[in-house]
Parts: sequence; C-alpha cells; structure tokens
Amino acid sequence: MIEEAVDQLTELFEPFRNAKRAQTASAYMRDQFPFIGMRTEIRRSAQKSWIDSLKTLENRVLRWSIIRALWEKEERDYQYVAIDLLNSWPKKFFSEDDAVELEWILNRKSWWDSIDSIASNYLGKWALVFPEKARETFEKWRYHESFWLQRSCLIYQLKYKDEVDTAYLENLIQQMNSNPEFFIQKAIGWSLRQLSKYKPEEVVQILANNPIKGLALREASKYLD
Repeated sequence: MIEEAVDQLTELFEPFRNAKRAQTASAYMRDQFPFIGMRTEIRRSAQKSWIDSLKTLENRVLRWSIIRALWEKEERDYQYVAIDLLNSWPKKFFSEDDAVELEWILNRKSWWDSIDSIASNYLGKWALVFPEKARETFEKWRYHESFWLQRSCLIYQLKYKDEVDTAYLENLIQQMNSNPEFFIQKAIGWSLRQLSKYKPEEVVQILANNPIKGLALREASKYLD
C-alpha cells in the first residue's frame, strides 16, 4: 500500500515539473534540496484528493510509514506533502509513541521550513495531548546535538497564545541563550515575540532577568513598547 500510495502521488505531480521554478525554489532554500518546481497552491490542489483519501487511515504504522516514504523522496515537494498529511490528522490518531517518529522526521532533511511547520503544528498539538511524554521528550531534545531538535523545543508553543508554559520557555532560553547558532537565536526571539502578544509583562521580565541580546533581543522586542 505504501509504495502504491507514493506512486499515485508521483503521477499526480509529474505533469507540473518546471525546471526554472525548481531552480528558483532550490536557490531560495540555499540549495539544500531539489524541487519539482510547483507553486504551493498548485501542489496543494494536486495533492488534495490524495491526502483526503488517507485522512481516516487509523493504522498508525501505515500512516507513519507513508510519512517516512515521502521523506525519503528526493524532491522537497514530497516533504511538504508529508507535513500537510501529518498536520491533517485528528488528535484521536495521536499516540505517545509518536515521539520516536517526530524525532526521526525532525532530525532528517532538517531546515527551517520543515522544522517550523511541524514543531508549531503537529508537535505543539501532540504535546497538549500527552504533556508528560512531551516533557520527557523535550528534556532529551534540549540537550541533543541537533540544534534543530533544540529549536523545536523553543517553538512548539508558538500557537499556545496565553497558555504558554512561560517558566519552561524561560528555562529553555536560559540553557540555549549562549548558543550562537542563528536558528537558535532566531527561535528564542520568535518565541518571546509571539508570547509578547499575549503576556507582554512576562516577556519584559524575562528580558530583564536574562542576558538576551543581538538577534534574539531584536526579535523579542518587536511588539514591546
């Protein structure tokens, strides 16, 4: 079923292959990945019936096997489909065991586009369904050699609005603040900037209590008076 499903999607996408657009898309991603060359709206239109046919697939192993198969495809477009498919699943299909799969997907072909789309959507929702498992997972990821997993810890609460666990976010920031990696500093600032929309006083306090500076500080202060 897995190979058949992926082959069906490939057949849907091949007519839209565009070398010029593919080159432009790859350059935008700093030549990290090759592309088919489809505009996002065209890709989502082409994939709609395919994703709809899998939305009710209850077999967890099959669901994640399809995600992995798409992740192994060469063109980045297929990883975008995998992310859209992942984010389409209702919470009733979530499992504590997703922690293993999430680590796998976040730690392969990692770039800001995949990390941000997964961490702020599926990962964030999953963490609310399984808070204890999520905290156990994040406590491992925060010390992982992959800064992409660390970034995921910083931004999984981006859509929590005023329900952000501010103390935990600050604790993560305190640990990672000295890391000069651009994507970590950006995530620190982004997480605080988003929080400032709902709890500006707490962000002000975090900035006062911690030596946050440079890019992270500029991002964090964007909406503060």
